[in-house]
Amino acid sequence: MQKFLLAALPMLLAGCAIDQSKLGHFVTQTVQPGMPLEQALVRMQAEGFYCNAGSGADAVIPCTRTYPRLVRKDCLERVDLVRSATSAKTLGAIDVLEVQCPR
Repeated sequence: MQKFLLAALPMLLAGCAIDQSKLGHFVTQTVQPGMPLEQALVRMQAEGFYCNAGSGADAVIPCTRTYPRLVRKDCLERVDLVRSATSAKTLGAIDVLEVQCPR
């Protein structure tokens, strides 16, 4: 048991690999296309994301959240909320972007 813990410690300290699919699943459980955009922004912000709605007329609203790691510098989770083409006040699509981590 002790050997297992010693072997696992470096992976825990390094922060392991980012699970991109887990982030995608989390976001699609939090917000869904068709919901009011204002509600989507509130829900994303409640989950720790900062969303830059800009002037309110932008088609894409970028949202970011810091993913802390123990030893290395923090990563940045990125999600774009896309307005519906038929209604500017409705979420049309969600684009989960690749997590950015400094090397």
